[in-house]
Amino acid sequence: MSKAATRTIASNKTRFEDDVASVVRRIRGTIADCLISTGTNATRPQILARSLGLDKSLSWKICRLLQDENPVTAVPLIPGKPGRSILVGALTKAGAEPRLIAAAQAAMHDFERIIELHAGDREKLEVMLGNVTSNGQRERAEAQRKLSFRGNSATWAVQAKVQVCSNFIAPGSDPAKADLAWLSGLIEFSRLRRDAVWAMAAARKTADDGTALPVGEIRAIDPRYDRDDAVPLMADFCSQPLPEIRLQRERDGTTRYELAEGHVGNTATTTCIVGLYGRNFVPRFRAPNDTRGEHFARLNTPVETLIHDLFVHRDLSYALSPQLLLYSQMPGGPLFPADHDRGRLSVYDPVIDLGRGPPDVVTSEFPRYAQMVAAVFERLAWRAEEFHGFRFRLHYPPIPTIAVWRYELA
Repeated sequence: MSKAATRTIASNKTRFEDDVASVVRRIRGTIADCLISTGTNATRPQILARSLGLDKSLSWKICRLLQDENPVTAVPLIPGKPGRSILVGALTKAGAEPRLIAAAQAAMHDFERIIELHAGDREKLEVMLGNVTSNGQRERAEAQRKLSFRGNSATWAVQAKVQVCSNFIAPGSDPAKADLAWLSGLIEFSRLRRDAVWAMAAARKTADDGTALPVGEIRAIDPRYDRDDAVPLMADFCSQPLPEIRLQRERDGTTRYELAEGHVGNTATTTCIVGLYGRNFVPRFRAPNDTRGEHFARLNTPVETLIHDLFVHRDLSYALSPQLLLYSQMPGGPLFPADHDRGRLSVYDPVIDLGRGPPDVVTSEFPRYAQMVAAVFERLAWRAEEFHGFRFRLHYPPIPTIAVWRYELA
């Protein structure tokens, strides 16, 4: 993220929205870097206020800013000059690295330049940005899903703070194939009943009509778990001691990773992430019954937030305009992926463009997410600046469903 701080403002010919998006991403990224360097937890305003000695209003704005990946809706959350000065002073006092402080100050200075260049004052800037989301529909749908989350948590005796599913696709050594990497897991998973066994991730490779395809060779991203008898944990990003995981292989070609029974309540929460990759794993070009690229997040757990990311290498231009679709998995008829036209649910939340060179992956609910993404790039010998990122964030996602990134193959 700190690399983004070296970017400069584009010329006057650059589109207004692009300038705003670029500088907002830099502000979010550099503030997040500073907080990580001080070991400060930014997931709750109260904790941030106590840790840095900030007032409640400023702490709330900073937490919301780090949670909002949409540059347009994040602008009102950027503190004014006095608030930014207080924040920089608090971060300096807390021991943030001087180079990170300097990067944050540079991003904030460039924000003021953007205001002057395009609007003249901040109030006019916010009017120009306008209202780009259907907030009323989103809020009503989220309120209903929250009720379902509470009921499902009680029924199934489990819940989690966040479900993460991250997909990476890049050119393979075979010109007709693409490499694929995948992260999946639950953050702060807790049981409400001791005997609750839960599938925290599953993987399957299918054709357009839903029939299983040969999986091919897949390997663990963490080399310490790259063995046939091991669950492919991202151990550095799991809770300690490591959770007990069972591997189940289903007859339909699905590989399922199950969290075993355990203790209950907040003192026994578990964070568990698995990571896999395959070289020359999927086709780049369409063939009969194989015309689409799709990346699934199977939603079966009551969670507060879904974060479903897609990182596309710049050379795979066919995948740089992905669709996000949400499919019901309730029984009663053909289910996705066997039927692509039935069971689609309404989605009011937007696809968020994380940018490129490298993508902005600040994730306040899981502060180490950026480090985990960086670990994938390092393991696969990919350069983050060559990727474009997309995010679908959904609070209280409905279950059972599948969230699907889709694009047409070349």
